[in-house]
Amino acid sequence: MLNAVQSMLTGEKPSRDGYSDFQLASVNHAHASLRFGGTIAFAEVLTQHSKASGSFGWDGKELWVAGGLRATFRVYFCQWETSFDLDSVDLQRTELDLGHEIQAATIETQRSKRSGTFGWTGRTLWADEGLRARFNVVLCRQATPPPSKGGTAVRGQRSAAAPTAATSRNHTASGISAEVMASLADRGERLGALSDQSAALASDAEGFYNLAKQLNRR
Repeated sequence: MLNAVQSMLTGEKPSRDGYSDFQLASVNHAHASLRFGGTIAFAEVLTQHSKASGSFGWDGKELWVAGGLRATFRVYFCQWETSFDLDSVDLQRTELDLGHEIQAATIETQRSKRSGTFGWTGRTLWADEGLRARFNVVLCRQATPPPSKGGTAVRGQRSAAAPTAATSRNHTASGISAEVMASLADRGERLGALSDQSAALASDAEGFYNLAKQLNRR
């Protein structure tokens, strides 16, 4: 089984329900931890390998154990990426309920000649006008999942709540993603701030110039 560092290096994605299984061990009752690429919403013990009960918990992107606990954990994430296939048949709109709120969606691989359109509302992804594609989707967890069969979360400590999902958006196949739009908006704000600073400096320079002219006349 992959540990957290190996998982991030190989680009392994969580399951479509936003969880991955990992092993973590407290050696000699010492504190041990794994750090993930995404924020943890919930974690549970699937299989305990040690006699010592110990303790475990999570804080942000980090899962930890202590007190000699060795176990296989199921870690649920607040937000994760996954892929779905969706086809618009006979130029008609096709919808797919993904089970979780959609944060963003982009085309990963397009199979149709027609560009068509796509978008999402809440947890529903749709494709229209003949678009057939595999979509890369960012999903957001809205509720804590129930413990898996055989698992326990008695010793776990909850992290912060999951982020709020974005409102619905529509895109054409060649449209600009939400992330790019946010980046452009941020750059625009920075350029505006620099412009204001430049204007202030220019005003100060003009003041110093006028003062120097007055002093030279004396």
